[in-house]
Amino acid sequence: MKKKTIVWTSTTILFLLVILGLAVLLSKGWHSSRLVSHRMVYVGKKPNPKLCEHPDGIDLSHYNIAYDWSKVDAKFVYVRATMGNDIKDNRYNIHRKAAVRRKIPMGAYHFLTAKTSAKEQFANFASVVNREHIQLRPMLDIEESDYWSAPKGFSDDDAHNFVREWCDLCKKKYGIAPIIYTTEKLYQRYKMGKGFFDCIWWVANYNNIPNYQKKCIVPFTLHQYSNKKYVDGFYGFVDCNRFADGKNVNDLKI
Repeated sequence: MKKKTIVWTSTTILFLLVILGLAVLLSKGWHSSRLVSHRMVYVGKKPNPKLCEHPDGIDLSHYNIAYDWSKVDAKFVYVRATMGNDIKDNRYNIHRKAAVRRKIPMGAYHFLTAKTSAKEQFANFASVVNREHIQLRPMLDIEESDYWSAPKGFSDDDAHNFVREWCDLCKKKYGIAPIIYTTEKLYQRYKMGKGFFDCIWWVANYNNIPNYQKKCIVPFTLHQYSNKKYVDGFYGFVDCNRFADGKNVNDLKI
Protein backbone atom coordinates (compact mmCIF):
# COMPACT_ATOMS: atom_id res chain seq x y z
CA MET A 1 0.00 0.00 0.00
CA LYS A 2 1.31 3.45 -0.91
CA LYS A 3 1.69 6.01 1.85
CA LYS A 4 -0.46 9.12 1.50
CA THR A 5 1.43 12.35 1.11
CA ILE A 6 0.13 15.50 2.83
CA VAL A 7 0.43 18.57 0.64
CA TRP A 8 1.06 21.67 2.78
CA THR A 9 -0.49 24.43 0.72
CA SER A 10 -0.35 28.08 1.80
CA THR A 11 -4.09 27.94 2.51
CA THR A 12 -3.67 24.93 4.81
CA ILE A 13 -0.82 26.60 6.69
CA LEU A 14 -2.80 29.82 7.10
CA PHE A 15 -5.80 27.90 8.41
CA LEU A 16 -3.66 26.08 10.98
CA LEU A 17 -2.09 29.36 12.12
CA VAL A 18 -5.52 30.89 12.64
CA ILE A 19 -6.62 27.86 14.71
CA LEU A 20 -3.41 28.06 16.74
CA GLY A 21 -3.93 31.78 17.34
CA LEU A 22 -7.48 31.24 18.57
CA ALA A 23 -6.28 28.49 20.89
CA VAL A 24 -3.73 30.88 22.40
CA LEU A 25 -6.35 33.58 22.94
CA LEU A 26 -8.69 31.12 24.60
CA SER A 27 -5.92 29.98 26.93
CA LYS A 28 -5.30 33.60 27.96
CA GLY A 29 -8.82 34.36 29.02
CA TRP A 30 -10.51 35.46 25.80
CA HIS A 31 -12.98 32.69 26.36
CA SER A 32 -16.02 34.92 26.05
CA SER A 33 -14.98 37.34 23.35
CA ARG A 34 -17.12 38.16 20.37
CA LEU A 35 -16.33 40.23 17.35
CA VAL A 36 -18.78 43.06 16.72
CA SER A 37 -18.16 45.28 13.71
CA HIS A 38 -14.58 46.57 13.83
CA ARG A 39 -14.07 46.27 17.59
CA MET A 40 -13.58 43.35 19.92
CA VAL A 41 -15.89 43.01 22.90
CA TYR A 42 -13.66 41.69 25.65
CA VAL A 43 -15.31 39.62 28.32
CA GLY A 44 -12.36 37.73 29.70
CA LYS A 45 -10.18 38.80 32.63
CA LYS A 46 -11.26 41.56 34.96
CA PRO A 47 -9.00 44.63 35.07
CA ASN A 48 -6.73 45.28 38.03
CA PRO A 49 -8.57 47.83 40.24
CA LYS A 50 -5.26 49.65 40.77
CA LEU A 51 -5.14 50.37 37.02
CA CYS A 52 -8.72 51.61 36.82
CA GLU A 53 -9.71 55.18 36.02
CA HIS A 54 -12.19 57.21 38.04
CA PRO A 55 -13.82 59.50 35.47
CA ASP A 56 -16.68 61.90 36.11
CA GLY A 57 -18.78 59.91 33.68
CA ILE A 58 -18.79 57.13 31.12
CA ASP A 59 -20.57 56.45 27.83
CA LEU A 60 -21.48 52.95 26.79
CA SER A 61 -22.76 50.90 23.87
CA HIS A 62 -23.08 47.22 23.00
CA TYR A 63 -19.29 47.04 22.91
CA ASN A 64 -19.17 47.40 26.71
CA ILE A 65 -19.82 44.44 29.02
CA ALA A 66 -20.09 44.87 32.79
CA TYR A 67 -19.12 42.20 35.28
CA ASP A 68 -20.21 44.10 38.42
CA TRP A 69 -22.21 47.33 38.27
CA SER A 70 -21.90 47.73 42.05
CA LYS A 71 -18.26 48.66 41.44
CA VAL A 72 -19.04 51.34 38.86
CA ASP A 73 -18.12 54.75 40.22
CA ALA A 74 -19.44 57.54 37.99
CA LYS A 75 -21.48 60.73 38.33
CA PHE A 76 -23.34 60.00 35.09
CA VAL A 77 -23.78 57.38 32.38
CA TYR A 78 -24.75 57.84 28.73
CA VAL A 79 -25.88 54.79 26.77
CA ARG A 80 -26.19 54.44 23.02
CA ALA A 81 -29.80 53.79 22.08
CA THR A 82 -29.76 53.97 18.30
CA MET A 83 -27.71 54.50 15.18
CA GLY A 84 -28.91 55.65 11.77
CA ASN A 85 -32.54 55.02 10.88
CA ASP A 86 -32.88 51.37 11.85
CA ILE A 87 -30.18 50.18 14.28
CA LYS A 88 -31.19 49.73 17.91
CA ASP A 89 -28.42 48.97 20.41
CA ASN A 90 -29.10 45.56 21.90
CA ARG A 91 -27.55 46.48 25.25
CA TYR A 92 -29.34 49.79 25.74
CA ASN A 93 -31.92 48.52 28.21
CA ILE A 94 -29.39 46.34 30.01
CA HIS A 95 -27.10 49.32 30.70
CA ARG A 96 -30.02 51.67 31.36
CA LYS A 97 -31.62 49.45 33.99
CA ALA A 98 -28.26 48.79 35.65
CA ALA A 99 -27.57 52.53 35.92
CA VAL A 100 -31.03 53.04 37.47
CA ARG A 101 -30.36 50.33 40.05
CA ARG A 102 -27.08 52.07 40.94
CA LYS A 103 -28.93 55.43 41.08
CA ILE A 104 -26.53 56.95 38.56
CA PRO A 105 -28.13 59.69 36.41
CA MET A 106 -28.50 58.32 32.91
CA GLY A 107 -28.94 59.70 29.41
CA ALA A 108 -29.34 58.16 25.95
CA TYR A 109 -27.57 58.97 22.72
CA HIS A 110 -27.96 58.57 18.98
CA PHE A 111 -25.06 57.90 16.60
CA LEU A 112 -25.74 60.09 13.58
CA THR A 113 -25.00 58.89 10.05
CA ALA A 114 -25.26 60.68 6.72
CA LYS A 115 -27.03 57.81 4.99
CA THR A 116 -30.66 58.65 5.81
CA SER A 117 -32.67 61.74 6.77
CA ALA A 118 -32.55 63.44 10.17
CA LYS A 119 -36.29 62.85 10.49
CA GLU A 120 -35.96 59.09 9.96
CA GLN A 121 -33.06 58.87 12.39
CA PHE A 122 -34.80 60.83 15.10
CA ALA A 123 -37.88 58.62 14.71
CA ASN A 124 -35.64 55.63 15.39
CA PHE A 125 -34.26 57.28 18.53
CA ALA A 126 -37.70 58.34 19.78
CA SER A 127 -39.03 54.80 19.30
CA VAL A 128 -36.48 53.52 21.83
CA VAL A 129 -35.95 56.33 24.33
CA ASN A 130 -38.81 57.01 26.72
CA ARG A 131 -38.68 60.47 28.34
CA GLU A 132 -39.58 58.89 31.69
CA HIS A 133 -36.52 56.63 31.57
CA ILE A 134 -33.82 59.30 31.26
CA GLN A 135 -32.64 61.95 33.70
CA LEU A 136 -30.16 63.66 31.37
CA ARG A 137 -30.75 65.49 28.10
CA PRO A 138 -30.35 63.34 24.96
CA MET A 139 -26.97 63.31 23.25
CA LEU A 140 -26.26 63.43 19.52
CA ASP A 141 -23.01 61.74 18.51
CA ILE A 142 -21.34 63.27 15.42
CA GLU A 143 -17.93 61.89 14.59
CA GLU A 144 -15.79 61.08 11.60
CA SER A 145 -16.36 57.49 10.57
CA ASP A 146 -17.36 55.36 7.60
CA TYR A 147 -20.96 55.92 8.65
CA TRP A 148 -20.59 59.69 8.34
CA SER A 149 -19.28 59.60 4.77
CA ALA A 150 -21.61 62.12 3.17
CA PRO A 151 -23.41 61.30 -0.08
CA LYS A 152 -22.38 63.12 -3.23
CA GLY A 153 -23.49 66.75 -3.24
CA PHE A 154 -23.91 66.86 0.58
CA SER A 155 -22.19 70.13 1.49
CA ASP A 156 -20.93 71.40 4.83
CA ASP A 157 -23.95 73.72 4.99
CA ASP A 158 -26.18 70.70 4.37
CA ALA A 159 -24.49 68.95 7.29
CA HIS A 160 -25.06 71.98 9.53
CA ASN A 161 -28.78 72.02 8.65
CA PHE A 162 -29.00 68.24 8.98
CA VAL A 163 -27.73 68.39 12.57
CA ARG A 164 -29.95 71.36 13.36
CA GLU A 165 -33.02 69.48 12.14
CA TRP A 166 -32.28 66.54 14.47
CA CYS A 167 -31.83 68.98 17.37
CA ASP A 168 -35.16 70.69 16.62
CA LEU A 169 -36.97 67.36 16.58
CA CYS A 170 -35.32 66.44 19.87
CA LYS A 171 -36.35 69.74 21.45
CA LYS A 172 -39.94 69.26 20.33
CA LYS A 173 -40.13 65.69 21.66
CA TYR A 174 -38.16 65.93 24.92
CA GLY A 175 -38.53 69.62 25.71
CA ILE A 176 -34.81 70.31 25.50
CA ALA A 177 -32.08 70.47 22.85
CA PRO A 178 -29.41 67.76 23.00
CA ILE A 179 -25.83 67.82 24.11
CA ILE A 180 -23.76 67.39 20.95
CA TYR A 181 -20.71 65.14 21.02
CA THR A 182 -18.15 65.97 18.35
CA THR A 183 -14.57 67.07 17.64
CA GLU A 184 -13.08 70.53 17.23
CA LYS A 185 -12.52 69.74 13.56
CA LEU A 186 -16.19 69.02 12.82
CA TYR A 187 -17.41 71.84 15.05
CA GLN A 188 -15.36 74.26 12.97
CA ARG A 189 -16.05 72.65 9.60
CA TYR A 190 -19.83 72.70 10.00
CA LYS A 191 -19.88 76.19 11.60
CA MET A 192 -21.55 74.88 14.74
CA GLY A 193 -20.58 77.99 16.66
CA LYS A 194 -23.65 79.58 15.08
CA GLY A 195 -27.22 78.33 15.21
CA PHE A 196 -26.87 75.96 18.17
CA PHE A 197 -27.37 78.39 21.06
CA ASP A 198 -29.76 75.98 22.81
CA CYS A 199 -27.36 73.02 22.75
CA ILE A 200 -24.43 72.22 25.00
CA TRP A 201 -21.19 70.59 23.87
CA TRP A 202 -19.22 67.43 24.53
CA VAL A 203 -15.83 67.40 22.84
CA ALA A 204 -13.55 64.43 22.16
CA ASN A 205 -9.79 64.96 22.38
CA TYR A 206 -7.34 62.33 23.60
CA ASN A 207 -4.09 64.32 23.32
CA ASN A 208 -3.73 65.25 26.99
CA ILE A 209 -3.21 68.94 26.21
CA PRO A 210 -2.44 71.06 29.31
CA ASN A 211 -5.12 73.70 30.02
CA TYR A 212 -7.18 72.20 27.22
CA GLN A 213 -10.36 74.00 28.22
CA LYS A 214 -8.74 77.38 27.61
CA LYS A 215 -7.27 76.30 24.26
CA CYS A 216 -10.30 74.46 22.85
CA ILE A 217 -12.47 76.34 20.35
CA VAL A 218 -15.55 74.43 21.55
CA PRO A 219 -17.23 75.87 24.69
CA PHE A 220 -17.67 72.39 26.10
CA THR A 221 -19.44 71.10 29.17
CA LEU A 222 -17.91 67.63 28.86
CA HIS A 223 -14.54 66.44 27.60
CA GLN A 224 -14.00 62.83 26.51
CA TYR A 225 -10.32 62.51 27.31
CA SER A 226 -9.79 58.82 26.58
CA ASN A 227 -11.40 55.79 24.98
CA LYS A 228 -8.73 53.42 26.27
CA LYS A 229 -9.06 53.36 30.04
CA TYR A 230 -10.18 50.66 32.42
CA VAL A 231 -13.13 51.35 34.70
CA ASP A 232 -13.82 49.04 37.61
CA GLY A 233 -16.91 46.93 36.92
CA PHE A 234 -16.30 46.61 33.16
CA TYR A 235 -14.25 44.33 30.97
CA GLY A 236 -11.96 46.04 28.49
CA PHE A 237 -11.72 49.73 27.70
CA VAL A 238 -14.41 52.29 28.50
CA ASP A 239 -14.84 55.85 27.20
CA CYS A 240 -13.96 58.27 30.00
CA ASN A 241 -15.18 61.83 30.42
CA ARG A 242 -14.68 64.80 32.72
CA PHE A 243 -16.58 68.00 33.36
CA ALA A 244 -15.27 71.37 32.29
CA ASP A 245 -14.31 73.65 35.16
CA GLY A 246 -17.39 74.94 36.91
CA LYS A 247 -19.69 72.30 35.37
CA ASN A 248 -21.41 69.33 37.02
CA VAL A 249 -24.15 66.79 36.45
CA ASN A 250 -26.86 69.41 37.03
CA ASP A 251 -25.81 71.01 33.73
CA LEU A 252 -26.82 67.79 31.95
CA LYS A 253 -30.21 67.26 33.54
CA ILE A 254 -33.47 67.71 31.66
